[in-house]
Amino acid sequence: MNTASPPRIWGILSFIFTTLLLLGVPARLVLGPAFLRGTAYFDEILVPLLVADLVVRWISAGSLKDHGWRWFLVDLLAAIPFGVIIPGSPLDLLRLVKLGRIVQTMQQWWHHYISRWNSLRLLYSAYFIALLVHGLACGWVALRSLHQPGAESNTYLRGLYYCVTTLTTVGYGDITPQNEFEMIFAVMVMVLGVGMFGYVIGNVAHIISNLHPSRARYVETMERINAFMDYRGLPDALQHRIREYHGYRWEKRLGFDESTIVDDLPPSLRAEVSLFLKKDVIEKVPLFKGAGTDLIRDIALAMHPLVYLPGDYIFRAGDQGKEMFFIGRGTVEILGKDEESVQATLGDGQFFGEVALVKGQPRNASVRAVGYCDLYALDKDTFDRIIAHHPGFKEHIDQMVKERFTRS
Repeated sequence: MNTASPPRIWGILSFIFTTLLLLGVPARLVLGPAFLRGTAYFDEILVPLLVADLVVRWISAGSLKDHGWRWFLVDLLAAIPFGVIIPGSPLDLLRLVKLGRIVQTMQQWWHHYISRWNSLRLLYSAYFIALLVHGLACGWVALRSLHQPGAESNTYLRGLYYCVTTLTTVGYGDITPQNEFEMIFAVMVMVLGVGMFGYVIGNVAHIISNLHPSRARYVETMERINAFMDYRGLPDALQHRIREYHGYRWEKRLGFDESTIVDDLPPSLRAEVSLFLKKDVIEKVPLFKGAGTDLIRDIALAMHPLVYLPGDYIFRAGDQGKEMFFIGRGTVEILGKDEESVQATLGDGQFFGEVALVKGQPRNASVRAVGYCDLYALDKDTFDRIIAHHPGFKEHIDQMVKERFTRS
């Protein structure tokens, strides 16, 4: 299917006037002169819009080859007013192939608004059911008109009433088939009604069961973790901290692992997302002041997220320095050698551990999380590989680290 699409506003307008086309064409064919007089400007309004839709979609696709001959014919047939050229001609029904564009638009909206999948599924179902009922009502009126021309029973409202009561299997018998053709039509409507009933019930049940998919994943994960902890007999305090960790991930990230999601993207998108998430934090680090876009992109791709709970030690004085850390959200304390006195407090957007990253020296202080902390870590081996590809920047980094180390 062609993925090129027109501007969003035009897509909405196209959806509206295409819906009017799908409703109006069958109604004009079966409801007679009175209805036709009421829709005298139907084609005068819709045909220019449909022609414009053909042009807009063609331009959006870039070429007829990209647009696709199939879609070109669909849009072209919809724009031809067969009912004006040949009044009352059933050829006008060919314009209903435009329904394919409705399906395509719905699929695009579904991908774009995937977070509203349940609501969209319900709305799409109601939309197609409404089109189906309208088409069946027009079919019933057409059949009645063949055998009882001009009769009161041929009104659209009576046809709509009959089709709705039959589809929902609550028919009252006040309108009944009068001949073999109407009986066959009634059987078809009843079979459709059974299928529609099952479809609607299945859809509603599925939507209800998937109202909170992320919550369902969280509950399933916690059930497995609790079973594991009970089986292994982990201490209550440790169990509590594990539950705290997963509870925090659920509240802040809906249980999603950022690294897993980003790693599943193709390289170009992975680089864009990583830059968006981490560029502001990286550029605040004096160590990387003046770095080019390529270097910042490489560093952003190499950083991996970590979560620390309140009171967790990120590292202790004397530990071998292998990583530097960027604070995405939260607060940490830099502790003195006694691990009690607070030398400094760092918050969102700040960093620490960069001297050890470059020099590989043991940590000269301990760092402890005050509350829940979302950090990004950059390990020394990866950093060295990145810098090796940017030799012109290495001297700048050495100088920055030397100055900071001298001040400390």
